[in-house]
Amino acid sequence: MYREPEEPVDTPLGDWQTEAKGLVRIEPCGQALCGYVLDRSTNTKRETVLVDMKSKTDSEWSGNIYSRDTGSTYYATMALKGPNSLRVEACALGRFFCSGNAWSRIGATPARLVTYRQALAEPRSQN
Repeated sequence: MYREPEEPVDTPLGDWQTEAKGLVRIEPCGQALCGYVLDRSTNTKRETVLVDMKSKTDSEWSGNIYSRDTGSTYYATMALKGPNSLRVEACALGRFFCSGNAWSRIGATPARLVTYRQALAEPRSQN
């Protein structure tokens, strides 16, 4: 039986395994995206680690990241590198020194995220 290929996932929404810090759930927060540490035993959200991540392009976002290790907030970017891979970087010293790691998606991929720019580009229905 022929099946239509699935559309590529272009959203970081969902649950992610970080390289060292555990699980993070990314979800909408107002006009941006936020990421919350997940408690492994109860699957509940704890502190916010990704703050006010706004779309720069269809697959890149920028905002802030909170470091539990230092107690400080830094400029951050995240970019989808595939449907199940997210590159998250934090920058210090006036965005001069940046480092990051790859996060891996956990579980099913969510539906496509429609950005504000994409919604404006789509033709309006004639009702």
